[in-house]
Amino acid sequence: MSTLEPRRSMRVLLLNYEYPPFGGGAGVATEALARGLARRGMMVEVITAGEEAAEHSELLWDGAAENEGLLTVHRVGVKRVGVHQAGMRAAVGYLRGALPLVRRRLRERPYDVVHFFFSLPTAAMLPFLDLGDTPVVVSLRGSDVPGYDPHQRGLERAHRVLRPLTRWIWRRATRVVAVCESLGRQAQQTLPGLAYSVIQNGVDLGRFHPRASGRGAPNPRIRCLAVSRLVERKGLDDLIRAFAKLERGRYELEIVGGGADEQALRAMVADLGLDDLIHFAGPLDRVRTAARYREADIFTLPSWEEAFGNSFAEALASGLPVIGTSVGGIPELVEHGRNGVLVPPRNPETLASAIRFLGERPELRAEMGRRNRAHAEANLSWERMTTRYLATYQGLRRRAPARTVMAQVPSSSW
Repeated sequence: MSTLEPRRSMRVLLLNYEYPPFGGGAGVATEALARGLARRGMMVEVITAGEEAAEHSELLWDGAAENEGLLTVHRVGVKRVGVHQAGMRAAVGYLRGALPLVRRRLRERPYDVVHFFFSLPTAAMLPFLDLGDTPVVVSLRGSDVPGYDPHQRGLERAHRVLRPLTRWIWRRATRVVAVCESLGRQAQQTLPGLAYSVIQNGVDLGRFHPRASGRGAPNPRIRCLAVSRLVERKGLDDLIRAFAKLERGRYELEIVGGGADEQALRAMVADLGLDDLIHFAGPLDRVRTAARYREADIFTLPSWEEAFGNSFAEALASGLPVIGTSVGGIPELVEHGRNGVLVPPRNPETLASAIRFLGERPELRAEMGRRNRAHAEANLSWERMTTRYLATYQGLRRRAPARTVMAQVPSSSW
């Protein structure tokens, strides 16, 4: 046994075609889980993609675990469309490069759990692996569930063709985990009777926190913030149209993120004469993004579809009132009238009214912000997510049967 390996430690193999600095919320969650498990003394390996093949290991310890854990990240080289967009070529390239590596790792050592993030494309390698009785966890993240984003016609066509494979993957999995209840229910449209548990993402509560009271220069404008990929389903064009309906000079908007729709959105802002009110910050690292939350008064993102929505969790942790849409997993984070305002998607008029409503009520914004921070501290830590996945793994190692009513159990009870 290597001197780096803690005795009797659990071995976990995590697979995700996206992992920081590439990808979005699922990649961030994979990294947080990998590091969280390793800090608790687990032996964790991640097989993901990168600009070139690489391997990196580090010892981690949370100060309480009996032993140090070891995290090893293996990257296979792929060519991506962008930092936050893989593209079909990169997804296929990951499968082609990862499959022989996964097979080799499985031959060299036993794992207690093999955990796939995304049923497609990541778990598409599952039929080609000899896993025996090793427990398999498949995490559903959004785009891997048919019907999640009907506006992406190419994706939906691919789902129709690959539907038999998707069903096979979910049946083969020892446990299916959805990132929110609504996504699990959406998956049941493809596989009726699918049993799933729900484990939400977390958020870095130390990095994303409210601004200190009394700090910062007064701003005569209400500062709105959107943090998002600049893609159609995020509804940013609706947000821009909503701003065109607000009192000029009273509100301002900063949009953090990059994506395929950036030029079209910039052109819309120019056409509506909103250049002095709407600013595009581009993609920012987490430190600078966290600072933007602390400088804002309202977080607003009118998505057409959304699973968990990491930026919503970051807004809650940052003590911001939230304006979102009543779709997907957003209502699982935002209770209308209590910690934010929910509006129908694709409705700029109603969205403008919601912004105006909160903009005119500073005391209500402050109260919602306090509730959001308290909710994040109680429910949205990465430590809590790690604990729930670890409990799932341990249950599978004991061959605990899945609960027949699992899909109906609220996520907060697991």
